[in-house]
Amino acid sequence: MNKKILVISDHQGGGAGHVAIQSGLLLSDQGYNVDYIFGDDFFKFNAIGYCCNYSAIDIIRKKLAISKPDIILIHNFDHLWSPLFLIEINKYKEKTGAKVIMTVHDYHIISASNSLSYYENAEKKFFKEPPSFKVLLTKKLDRRSYVYGLARLVQWYPYYSVLNLQKTFDHFMCPSEFIYKQVVKRFDPSIVSIVHNPTSATISSCQLDNDNVVITFAGRLSKDKGIYDFIKSMADSKLVSPKNITINIIGKGPYFNDLEKLVDILKAQNITIVLHGLQKFEIVKSIFENSTYVLLPSLCYENAPLTLIEGVFAGCKILTMNYGGMAEIANKLDDSILMDDFSSTSIQMVLGKLNTNKEKQATLNDFYLDYSNDSYISKVEKLFHN
Repeated sequence: MNKKILVISDHQGGGAGHVAIQSGLLLSDQGYNVDYIFGDDFFKFNAIGYCCNYSAIDIIRKKLAISKPDIILIHNFDHLWSPLFLIEINKYKEKTGAKVIMTVHDYHIISASNSLSYYENAEKKFFKEPPSFKVLLTKKLDRRSYVYGLARLVQWYPYYSVLNLQKTFDHFMCPSEFIYKQVVKRFDPSIVSIVHNPTSATISSCQLDNDNVVITFAGRLSKDKGIYDFIKSMADSKLVSPKNITINIIGKGPYFNDLEKLVDILKAQNITIVLHGLQKFEIVKSIFENSTYVLLPSLCYENAPLTLIEGVFAGCKILTMNYGGMAEIANKLDDSILMDDFSSTSIQMVLGKLNTNKEKQATLNDFYLDYSNDSYISKVEKLFHN
């Protein structure tokens, strides 16, 4: 009899939601009976639910009784479900012997600062190590105010330091070496593995046949993703590109209008900005296939950003930041461009290095193998049977 799998996540959209659905589809193809439950089918975010979502207990109890999973795959859960529902999952695990595996999309399971970041004079900074409670108390963890950051502590410490709900998990799958190194600081390495996220991308190649450089960003137009800061820095530098550059920006968010205001300014610098808004995956893939670089200038560490992987699968080289999961992926290729910051010096470096040369095929083949869905299935099935 095929094993039953229940996939749990907060949201159906976003990076974690995409991975949750994609992993379920791949496992279904392998003959597993896969069921799903998403927090956004039941809840909207609110401060009380974030700290203590009692409704989640009854909902997950009923779902477990109906689904009867042998394996529970949990993705993000702290935003809508709240960690409280782990009590019910742990009861089910102890009663049935089910295996509970978490895909670690951020740093929630090791720190109340789930991005390992804080704010100092409105500037975002990063913790180099998972911070102590004392350190967290002294830092502003949320951009809005110190009080908002305290909510993270109120949520995290009772569940993990007092109730020890991390015991619910039998194994942690880390999509990058970067986050793996953080997780093993808090958990025994024997229950932590590097398993790259699955992707719905297929291998194709860049169709460009001229010397114009085309760069594509796909993601939310938010502060954290850094796209506005990057484009604004290009405009502020007043540097004129020696090559014709087109930058496609796909997505929506609070910085759409601000980006729109920079379009005319950058035209004078030989840089064309094209704002596409939200697009279907097939259109995004087509735009990537006609791009030279995939761009991710995120202000966060980023664990294992799918947009970079999907861009490379479509034939793009990488333009991104020199830290976190972004640097880890970019350093697997030979022709990536890595930025330390958005200073005029960095912008000048980028403009000087942009080119239309192809990445070496042997390097690409290794990359495709490393991030293949076959590799994901092989590693996950080993965890199921251990």
